[in-house]
Amino acid sequence: MKNGICKLCDLEKELKRSHVIGRAVFKKALKGANHALRFDKQHNKVVKDQDQWATYMLCGECEHKLNKKYEDYSLNILRNRMKSVKHKKRNYHYEIQGVDQKKLMLYLLSIMWRGIESNHEVFKKLKIFDESPVAKNFLKESVKNERIFLTECFDLRISKLVSLIAPFNEMDLDFITDIYCNIDKKQRIRFLTIFEGYCFEFFFLTDKSQFLTGLGVLKKNKSILKMPYIDIFSIPEFQKSLSEMLESQNQH
Repeated sequence: MKNGICKLCDLEKELKRSHVIGRAVFKKALKGANHALRFDKQHNKVVKDQDQWATYMLCGECEHKLNKKYEDYSLNILRNRMKSVKHKKRNYHYEIQGVDQKKLMLYLLSIMWRGIESNHEVFKKLKIFDESPVAKNFLKESVKNERIFLTECFDLRISKLVSLIAPFNEMDLDFITDIYCNIDKKQRIRFLTIFEGYCFEFFFLTDKSQFLTGLGVLKKNKSILKMPYIDIFSIPEFQKSLSEMLESQNQH
């Protein structure tokens, strides 16, 4: 048991070990195993890891709120477990019909916010938001009040993972990566993570000309989400991680 100030309600309470990406996601990705393989950059080797990136961050009430308000709905949507929602495999895009995109956006914003507030080493690259309290606070207020603020400052995009060079099925593509960060060609700050067979991107915008358009961009008032297919091996961040792991394996 640990007492402290809850990051969301700002009250002193007993804190729970909070997952940035939920325990349910890890449980599904691990497929019953009690560990995952992770590349340890410090020691340049692949290790077995039981860490699910949880830290003391939220009180029980706030943890329950985020799970029930955002995670439960969003995972059921992404996993095609709601009768009112239809998943369609089109030739040139993947489509989800009947989705509340506002809830899905709040779920992804809650992951970003938790990552920013987490003191786990996996999310240390998100500490750049410590230099931008406006961005940090709008994420918190959105998550706390179930409202999306400052939509002119960010875009969210989801892509459906496929493999064009190997016969992987959907379960093979169900794994988790940490959050990558880079500056793209339009000078947007871009964060990327992969889980549940999808690629999620958060773009922090510094200029109105940087808005995203096209497939996969979430719009809070839309109920049909059309996502581009993306080859897992075409994602530069994934390519780099895979190369590092393979190189490490060859050295040991």
